[in-house]
Amino acid sequence: MIFRFVAALIVLLAVSPAITEGRGGSRSAPAQMAGQPDRPLPDPEAFAAEVRARLQSDRALLSQYTYIERREEISVSKLGKVEEGPVKLYEVYPSREPGNTYKRLIAVDGVPLTPEELEKQDTKHREDVLREMEKRQNESPDDRAKRVRKEAKERAEEQAVFDEIFQLYDIRLVGRDVLEGETMVIATLDPKRDYDPRTGAGKMLKKVRARAWISEADYQIARIEAEVIDDVTYGWGILARLHEGTRAEFVRRKVNGEVWLPAKEIIHASGRSLLFRKFKLDTETTYSDYRKFEVSTGETYGQGH
Repeated sequence: MIFRFVAALIVLLAVSPAITEGRGGSRSAPAQMAGQPDRPLPDPEAFAAEVRARLQSDRALLSQYTYIERREEISVSKLGKVEEGPVKLYEVYPSREPGNTYKRLIAVDGVPLTPEELEKQDTKHREDVLREMEKRQNESPDDRAKRVRKEAKERAEEQAVFDEIFQLYDIRLVGRDVLEGETMVIATLDPKRDYDPRTGAGKMLKKVRARAWISEADYQIARIEAEVIDDVTYGWGILARLHEGTRAEFVRRKVNGEVWLPAKEIIHASGRSLLFRKFKLDTETTYSDYRKFEVSTGETYGQGH
């Protein structure tokens, strides 16, 4: 779904050194907090530097937690019919190794899977992990070099997108708010009308604007609201079209007093698939019950949940 990609990019956008304090031209009025309406906003560049420094450790910290994911699934038929599917509950065991994160399905529409079904999943995951470990151990020098080049290329392409979107958005600090007792600095992200995107991701993001809440105490992204301001098309509009007005909200919460992790994702979307199939979706995904976890092939899944 486009908004998962948008969310990841917006998190970086919100901490770009290109951020400027809100002044004439911003579409959103500054938020005022009772008791301190005249307190100046942080210095934009210094604030951005603090946020960027802390974002560097998020990926490693996330890999140390297992959690529960409740997802309202979306299904797409071969004829392009898009509809809301069952509600699935997962135990998620992240991994620092690409492809080894384990999403263990434990219930569908409130009905728990049987012990036999769970064991079947666990066995398959262990076999997949062991197979990947064996493949790495027996990797030839040429294969390893090819894999390393591919990973480096992917990182470079991702960085190229990030570099571009720093130029794509007009980002402003516009005020303060309070979320769950924490003071937030609010940033608005509006696409620059005269910017011509160079990447596919940039072309999509040119049609999305957003608003971000950033913790003033520890410089972490706590909430993002995004909205499509012009139709987004896939495959020249033949495969799919996401309509203007589609909205999404992403919420993060502090876990164990040390890291902000995903808590909720809400999407209200409308559009067309395969030219003629209209769809309208309202889905919500929640993330909860974060626990420190060390991945090992001998781990017994399901303990602690």
